[in-house]
Amino acid sequence: MIGSCEFEWGKRTYVMGIVNATPDSFSGDGVLPTTGDAQTAVDQALRMEDEGADIVDVGGESTRPASVYPDAKPVAVGDEIARVVPVIEKLSGRLGVPISIDTRKAAVAAAALDAGAVLANDVSRLGDREMASVVAAHQVPIVLSHIREGGHSGSVVTDVLNDLTSAIGQLLDAGVNESKVIVDPGIGFAKNAGQSLELMRNIDWIRSSLEKPVLIGSSRKSFIGSVTDEPIDDRRFGTAATVALSVQGGADIVRVHDVAEMARVVKMSDELTRRDSTGV
Repeated sequence: MIGSCEFEWGKRTYVMGIVNATPDSFSGDGVLPTTGDAQTAVDQALRMEDEGADIVDVGGESTRPASVYPDAKPVAVGDEIARVVPVIEKLSGRLGVPISIDTRKAAVAAAALDAGAVLANDVSRLGDREMASVVAAHQVPIVLSHIREGGHSGSVVTDVLNDLTSAIGQLLDAGVNESKVIVDPGIGFAKNAGQSLELMRNIDWIRSSLEKPVLIGSSRKSFIGSVTDEPIDDRRFGTAATVALSVQGGADIVRVHDVAEMARVVKMSDELTRRDSTGV
């Protein structure tokens, strides 16, 4: 269960729509609400539900890498809360699908969960040590995303498995129920194009090794551009290919910007790879 919605892992692939309540999203689709003006983000989330999103992921801080975007700066806790909480409050009770909070800060997660979010999406692999306690206290699921700032000297797949196993242990030690853990190999996070592609090819191995539901966030990422030689706004077809491969690899959730298009890719891919997806 995520909130009041039942999710049957392994039966079909779920679509998570991205709502960037930021002015500087790497994908260029950020909206910057203030306490009195969250409607643009709210409208975007409601539209995503209509387009087929099973979860809406609200974030208030860009994850674009400073190595690529020198002007990227951390967002203060108070500023991030001011961006996401008004959006979540307006959506709570109106949205028929679960709301996720995309943050690496425990204080932001706590405020968002209090406002109506029912899933924490932590891109930092518990970089904030209080995150596990917040998730345990609220008894909500968590997406545990992989990142390793020091880079990878050997097999990126092995590193991801080892690092996520360790982080899962931290969650369990904090009192998080093991059934509430979802893993994300962190495509594009402190990884080069070759490493991201290698992870994409090994989704099934990651899922079976960790025995956890897997979320894949490949949408518009730079590794797609490195193959297609396209700017961010033109990576829709490349994203579709990665979404189809994610479904084939057994991913349980795909996190995407273009919900309407990718929901159709998921539906067809599920029919091709999961016998009981639609019953056709």
